[in-house]
Amino acid sequence: MKKENQNRKVYFIGGGLASLAGALYLIEDADFKGENIHVLEALPILGGSNDGAGEKTEGFICRGGRMLNEETYENFWELMSRVDSLEMPNISVKDEILAFDHANPTNAKARLINKSGEILNAHSMGFDTKDRMKLVKLFFADENDLDDITIRDWFDDHFFATNFWLMWQTTFAWQEWSSIFEFKRYMHRMLLEFSRIDTLEGVTRTPYNQYESVIMPLKKHLQKYKVAFHTNHTVTDIIFKDDEKITVTSLKYKDTTGVEKELMLDEEDLCFFTNGCITDNSNNGDYNTAAKYLPENPPSYSLWRKIADRKEGLGNPDPFFKKPDETKWYSFTATFKNKKMLQLIEEFSGNKPGSGALMTFTDSSWRMSIVVAAQPHFKGQDENTTIFWGYGLYPDRIGDFVKKPMIDCTGEEILTELIQQLHFEKYENEIKESVINVIPTMMPYIDSLFQPRKKTDRPFVVPANSTNFAMISQFVEIPEDMVFTEEYSVRAARTAVYTLLNINKKVAPVTEHWKSPEVLAKAVAASYR
Repeated sequence: MKKENQNRKVYFIGGGLASLAGALYLIEDADFKGENIHVLEALPILGGSNDGAGEKTEGFICRGGRMLNEETYENFWELMSRVDSLEMPNISVKDEILAFDHANPTNAKARLINKSGEILNAHSMGFDTKDRMKLVKLFFADENDLDDITIRDWFDDHFFATNFWLMWQTTFAWQEWSSIFEFKRYMHRMLLEFSRIDTLEGVTRTPYNQYESVIMPLKKHLQKYKVAFHTNHTVTDIIFKDDEKITVTSLKYKDTTGVEKELMLDEEDLCFFTNGCITDNSNNGDYNTAAKYLPENPPSYSLWRKIADRKEGLGNPDPFFKKPDETKWYSFTATFKNKKMLQLIEEFSGNKPGSGALMTFTDSSWRMSIVVAAQPHFKGQDENTTIFWGYGLYPDRIGDFVKKPMIDCTGEEILTELIQQLHFEKYENEIKESVINVIPTMMPYIDSLFQPRKKTDRPFVVPANSTNFAMISQFVEIPEDMVFTEEYSVRAARTAVYTLLNINKKVAPVTEHWKSPEVLAKAVAASYR
């Protein structure tokens, strides 16, 4: 163990994937003692936006899902190669996930469905010459020229009527008003998926939901080193030394009783801050109750805004968190006590559970999509308990069959709308009799990562003049990589640890698939389908 790191303490603000990854890198790559690493999380559970909860009598819930990709996600896979599986002896979580995915490959057969309940030929992108020219122009555009430009600013009406847009939008949760800056990065980073967006063959699935498949084994790995997890601890302020440097001297927080306290940092201690959380202020409903829209005072924004006002170089959170009406969407998780609904979906789509991908209803006013994971998706499911997940990108619009905004709908009303979209009306009573719960979730800031912004609005992982402070969220600036991914969180954490501590180890670089002649040729050919 390096003598200089034996007694240094570390404080992570936020208990999501980035913090857990950072803790592991400090222990295994920088020789920190686990008992000197403290993770402070405001919620009663770790995991951040990698969630999965519930049980079979009340219903399960995933607020969302983060897609994985075997051919990219360089640092994520390296991290998971260090963590042991909880269920398979002598195998890493990486190998566990990839073995499961290879045994359950994705090949969606019902990607787009129209209002008549017909499965459309999604293989055709639907581009015209102008669409292709705009895409090529964007591919080679200078990022420095894209401040505050939206996707709608860049493309014409025809583009938004293409099959490509319907699939690309719902796969990654874009809006027309999203940043062209982020869209360009996705076009580069995910060019590998461009030619197979209709089947989503490149999606890598975890055996269970991401909380149980990723967070739980990572937490257990860290517990072996005696890392201290402090849930129900809300950091309310970060105090810096009053000079030109960025040096954290103390943290103010509320403990489990709500009492305000202050934690002093020694000169050699470190602080890592998750500056921004896309699931801030999320709220759940149930079968008979709509989820509440509660956008006021998101805590991660409030803390980020507070420190950015004091110190230069800590970014600008306002573009991401000031317009919740543009960043919200409504998801739902349906749990059933038999297999009827999933059997109907399988017969309709041609995909057994876990082999398909997002099924998007192209004429849905809510822009509704659903996905059926391999069962069980939760360890708490029994053989007959089944679930699926879905979401709507336009929750303020009136439903096509349930004549009210999705944002005001109960779980039952969402299920009613879905049954009508699938034309399963004759099975409606049977389906509803099998329901355990349909849990809607309102997330005011879920799309905040894609908001139009200036390049300078996201801070660097380790700001200039920082002596002991780093930022490790999805809202930091990492050249060439794309947000809204597991990889971004892990890359940020690894970058923070190696940079702050001057560790002579390499953060795995972004794989430049967009420079591959083979990938480029497939993308060009796909654009003419």
